[in-house]
Amino acid sequence: MSLILLGILNSQAAAAGGAAAYDLLETQVLGTAASSVTFTGLDTLAAGYQHLQIRAVARSNRAAAASSLVGFRFNSDTGSNYSWHELIGSGSSVSSDAGTSATSMAYLWRIAGPTADADAYGAMVGDLLDFSDTNKYSTFRLLQGSMHGASQVEIGLGSGLWMNTAAVTSIDIIEGFGSTFTTGSRFSIYGVK
Repeated sequence: MSLILLGILNSQAAAAGGAAAYDLLETQVLGTAASSVTFTGLDTLAAGYQHLQIRAVARSNRAAAASSLVGFRFNSDTGSNYSWHELIGSGSSVSSDAGTSATSMAYLWRIAGPTADADAYGAMVGDLLDFSDTNKYSTFRLLQGSMHGASQVEIGLGSGLWMNTAAVTSIDIIEGFGSTFTTGSRFSIYGVK
């Protein structure tokens, strides 16, 4: 391999920040079904970090459903202060959805339900950018994938906006149809330098 190529690869690896740029702050693995998961005390837990990242795998207990939807709230705010949009691809079809003046970032993440394959979980990686900046609204973006039904696989992109300039000190992850996440669903939050 040429020295020029090695130099380019090395400079790109350094610029990417490497794995050390992400620090695990907390993980919650459900021992019993729960309708929501909350990360609290982020002003202390994530002090010194610029951004937060949530990584999760979950499944829904929503009765007789192939999938369910998951929403997000910040600082337990249930007012109409959220906007969101998503783009979903499944095989040869594409769909999109959006919401404004919503009480949560309502439908950003789809997860498998009871009629999907028994061992299928929905996976998600989401970034909350500049979570402690009090000069602008908080933005959230995510990449997700899941089973929908017995054989349909979906992948999606989504983003949301919390129209409040307060620093984010807690994040609620909510099963969107009043059901619960199954036992074994796993949620982790990372600090990003």
